[in-house]
Amino acid sequence: MPCINYAFRFPGDVCRFAFWQYPQIDVNQSIHTHVFHEVFWVEEGEGVHVINGERRRLFPGLLVLIRREDVHGFSAARKGQFVRFANFAFACELWERLRRRYFTGDSRGGGNGNGGGGANGNGGSGGGWFAEKDHRKREFELDAAQLERLRAMAHDLEAGARDALSAEAFLAGVMALLVNVQHSRQALPEWLSIACKRIQKPEHFRGGTAELARLAGRSPEHVAREVQRLLKKTPTDILNEARMTYAAHELNTTAREIIDIAADCGLENLGHFYKIFRRRFGVTPHRYRKHAYAAPDLRLAGG
Repeated sequence: MPCINYAFRFPGDVCRFAFWQYPQIDVNQSIHTHVFHEVFWVEEGEGVHVINGERRRLFPGLLVLIRREDVHGFSAARKGQFVRFANFAFACELWERLRRRYFTGDSRGGGNGNGGGGANGNGGSGGGWFAEKDHRKREFELDAAQLERLRAMAHDLEAGARDALSAEAFLAGVMALLVNVQHSRQALPEWLSIACKRIQKPEHFRGGTAELARLAGRSPEHVAREVQRLLKKTPTDILNEARMTYAAHELNTTAREIIDIAADCGLENLGHFYKIFRRRFGVTPHRYRKHAYAAPDLRLAGG
């Protein structure tokens, strides 16, 4: 069985970031272990992740923490298709520094955590992170907005150095994101959580905030009060975040015209679309796309 030991690009590097793409293969061909920890998340396609002898499903938005001790491999789910994911591999000492700083005395830093994110999102905030032996508790299902925040952090990492400072900032950001994923799921009533998830689909964008209320099964006034109370936002904020998350994904993964993406978002006024997008991401859609296409380091595995 191969044991991977990355040769980092420069002497000061402590991590490696790349995009990997697997076709459907005999998953046993890709089984390996390594001398580092990993964080990976699925960008496109569906696949199979065999980890420590168990087959797990891969799908877009799934984030997985991989321990140095894990034995795992990948394959796309179907012939003629691919599963594509981003992978952050880093020296184990980096996690140990973060663990001592933030998780001492917390079940997330030790091996006895009995909570966990889980791909179903029902776990508490006591997941064991890289000390958790149960790999199922190291799976986290992200919604579109959370995935876009993760991509933004990855863009910063990809564009910068692979030194300890950059790697630690990225890993700390991932941990904070996972904590917030768990807390937000605990805090929101089910009807609002479901509505916020459904409104992220583009077929609902044209309906505006009235569509959010319809999806919630509550009056617009009640939705507005609860969104303000629980999220400190307005329904318009929720809708525009969903629109811009979709727009960013389309800019990131397709060559579609910006005006067509804006129309999908229910924003016929292109100037208004640009204004909202820039307020969210700090750059114009054109510059965002230019940066996105320059960033990925795509590798084909198993081909």
